[in-house]
This record gives sequence, C-alpha cells and structure tokens, in this order.
Amino acid sequence: MALRDWQRALGQLVEARASGRDLQPVKDSLAGLELRDAERAWLQEVTETRGFALTGRVPRWWRETRVRRSARLTLLALGREAEARIEAYMRAVPNFTLFFVAEGLSFLDWVGSTPVPPHVGAVAQFESAMWRLQQVPPTPPSAVGVALEEPLARHPAAALIAFDAEPEAVFGALLMGAALPEPTPQAHPVLVAPGLPRAWRPATSEEARAFLACESATMARALCALPGVRPDTLEGLLAAQALVGPPRSA
Repeated sequence: MALRDWQRALGQLVEARASGRDLQPVKDSLAGLELRDAERAWLQEVTETRGFALTGRVPRWWRETRVRRSARLTLLALGREAEARIEAYMRAVPNFTLFFVAEGLSFLDWVGSTPVPPHVGAVAQFESAMWRLQQVPPTPPSAVGVALEEPLARHPAAALIAFDAEPEAVFGALLMGAALPEPTPQAHPVLVAPGLPRAWRPATSEEARAFLACESATMARALCALPGVRPDTLEGLLAAQALVGPPRSA
C-alpha cells in the first residue's frame, strides 16, 4: 500500500460525501491507485457505514456554518432559495478553507456568477465588499482639495454597487422579514469605502460616474470633464477614500 494513495482516496471520498457529490467517480478512480485488493474493497464498502456518514457530515456542517454566518444578508435576500443555493455551491466549489471570511467571499462570488432573483446580486456584491474592506489595512486619507493635474486611482478596497431600488428600503425589508421592494427603472448606486462612517452610503450619479471612470492613474482634470463631475465631487470621493491621490509633502 502507498500511504499517499490511501490518504488521497479516503480524503476524496469524505470530501465528495461532505459536498453532496456522487461517490462513484472517486470509487472508479481507485483502480489506478497503488492499493491492495483488500484495501480497494474496504474503501468501496466503508462509504455505507454509519461512521463514514458521520465523518462526512461533520465537515459538511462546518462548511454550512461558515456560509451561513458569513453571508447572512445574501441568504436573507435569497429567501426560500437559500438552502438550495448552499447545496449547489457545496457541490460546485470544492472545500478549500476552514476560515469564515474566505468561505463567505467564495460563496458570495459564486452567487454573483449565477442567475439570481432581483436585488440578490447587489446584496451579494455589497456583503462581499464589506468583508473585503475589513481585510485591507487602514490608509491615511488623501489631502483635502483636488489638484487637477494630479493622478487619482480607486482605493483597492472601495466598491460601487448598483442597486435596483433604494438600498435603505432593500436592507430594511431584509432585516424586518418583509417583501423586497419592486425594482425601479433607475439604478441606485452605493459606495463602499474605508473613509465613510458606516463604511457605505448612497452615491450620487456624478460620484458613480467619476468612480467608474477612474483607473489606475487618471488625471483629476479628465474626471472633471465628465458630465456633472466637479472638483467637489472628487473631493467627496477622496474624503471617503473611495479615490486616492499621490501623497503630498507638508
């Protein structure tokens, strides 16, 4: 017996059971491993035991717990679909971490890549942005005032999310267990940035336009040429640390 092959086979069987995937592809792969016939037979049969069922249930429960605690708003937005989405996620994405935030971000990214009901995509993006904001060390705010010839860039943890209704109405409905508001024709941009008191606030259309147009080194003058964008628009984004400029000497 090759210990490595034995561990690999048993680990893959447990991971498949914990993820709710079919065990047969793993069992079929046993023929290519360096195992004795008795060992292959044991691995084929052990999956029917209560001990194996428990061994697969523990990591499944722990992974479900990580998702539930790290994506609470998104699961509320999914409503009755939440359980099926967790199940589908665990089948589609192999278990790769024991940490809550990493699992939550993975789930939220996965939700964003799938067709979802109204508001769910925006809520998932918002929850992901709030988690990512906590992973970035604080940075000193940019100097007050905008020099038109200075380059600006987005803060690496800042984000702009387009909601289909007033964000306060969406969050209020989620927290109260009420029906979500109907989508409106116009977008409702939300800014997530480290310099904001609650880490987020609704953004004006001009702020959204400037933020989305700002790349790695975009001159402030170019941003001020956008419709409705003025120097005080950029000052607000700099104060929120949604945009950052070069350090200035005192």
